[in-house]
Amino acid sequence: MRVLSFYSIFFVCLFLSSFLVAQEKEERKFNFPGYTIEKCLKDYEIAKKPKRRVAKLPSQKAQRFLKRLFPALEEDDLLLALEILDEMKISEDLTNVDKAQMWYYYAYVHFSQDKLKEAEKDYYNFLKIEEADPRLRANVIFSLAQIAYSREEYRKSIETMKEWLSIESNPSSTGFDIMAASHWQLNEKRMALRNADTAMCVAKANNSKPRESTYNLLLALYNEAQKTDEMLPLYKELVDFYPKKRYWVQLSSLYGTLQQESNQLSALEAAHDQRLLDKESEYIALYQLLMRAEAPFKAAKALQYGVDEEFVERKEKNIKMLAQGWHMSQELKKAEPLYKEAAEKSEEGELFVFLGQLYLATDRYDLAMDSLKLGLEKGKLKDPVTVNILLGQVSYEKQNFDDATIFFRKALDRLTDLKIKDKKLKEEKQDKLRAQALTWLSYTEKEAKRVKILEQRRRDLEES
Repeated sequence: MRVLSFYSIFFVCLFLSSFLVAQEKEERKFNFPGYTIEKCLKDYEIAKKPKRRVAKLPSQKAQRFLKRLFPALEEDDLLLALEILDEMKISEDLTNVDKAQMWYYYAYVHFSQDKLKEAEKDYYNFLKIEEADPRLRANVIFSLAQIAYSREEYRKSIETMKEWLSIESNPSSTGFDIMAASHWQLNEKRMALRNADTAMCVAKANNSKPRESTYNLLLALYNEAQKTDEMLPLYKELVDFYPKKRYWVQLSSLYGTLQQESNQLSALEAAHDQRLLDKESEYIALYQLLMRAEAPFKAAKALQYGVDEEFVERKEKNIKMLAQGWHMSQELKKAEPLYKEAAEKSEEGELFVFLGQLYLATDRYDLAMDSLKLGLEKGKLKDPVTVNILLGQVSYEKQNFDDATIFFRKALDRLTDLKIKDKKLKEEKQDKLRAQALTWLSYTEKEAKRVKILEQRRRDLEES
């Protein structure tokens, strides 16, 4: 069974939407014991850490331009930034180091304006300059790989990212994310999985929270390979780091696939507690899981919330479930109007029977009689025998022994009307109901005689 059939290329597009920006900084550190960069990158050819090189400083002339440029960039005033760079470009006596800085910031502005073709040219102009700051060279190649991906040049993106790895001694997880997504787009699932695993590993080795997109791609790949067991720890981390509704629901569904119903319930209940559920199917599933866990009060309360918030349609089937939940919780005042509402919506008599049972349990015999009779009139009952026995009990409580006798005899006459397909189960049910009807019939006849004798004695005493 495939748990995540809804995964598609759409998620990969979402996955890369955050790549065309500078790498984000983590606000806090996380701890993942056992993860090291060496272990993560043991199968990759990564550049050895180069000897420290001191970058040449821009000339004083260039520094005057940069001094004006940086505030414009901080204020996100890109038009002003371009004006300053254009001035710098036509300025005389710029060194190659100055020009490299200029092209780097041209690319930054064009990238920010989503002018990727111009940014790409700027980056290549930067790379042509041997004196360019070596610390920026890896960033430039990384950005070119991003641009290639955005243009759906996936093979070029992979090759460019490999070049980045050859000069970057401390690669971030983002590069492996991009390579994984590129391989995915090329339908190279094995390489996609390898790089996605590495992206996850590197993030954890750096004590950083892995990207949400990394989890999504890994889950899609594991689902594709039907590695259900390996998806579970990823979902557990997802709901911790990114507690969104869809992850709680998917985690619950995965537990269901693994036949871990208790955990399936816990995950869905956690989503409800955070008020994340907003679909009828989710509330119905939660209700059913809670009922199976013998928690009818919590089941009814959750479904009631769904109905009240209009996530759950107020139709017969749903109202019936809600009534039964409150009924089993002994909340009869809440169950009664719901049974009545559902019964009036129904084309069958079953719900009037439920309502009649509730009235009988609370000694409202006239209402019980009317409701049970309505149930019989509407028909389509699976068990008309029990309904006649109930009518007999109501008549008995009202001291209408003749009516009670009639209903108990009707119960015996309708034993063949039981709608049970399994022959053995039907016979067992018939035997049980026959015994019950005969017991009540015998008891009623004896009680009728006893009451008749008492009544005769009372009249004799009055006459004497």
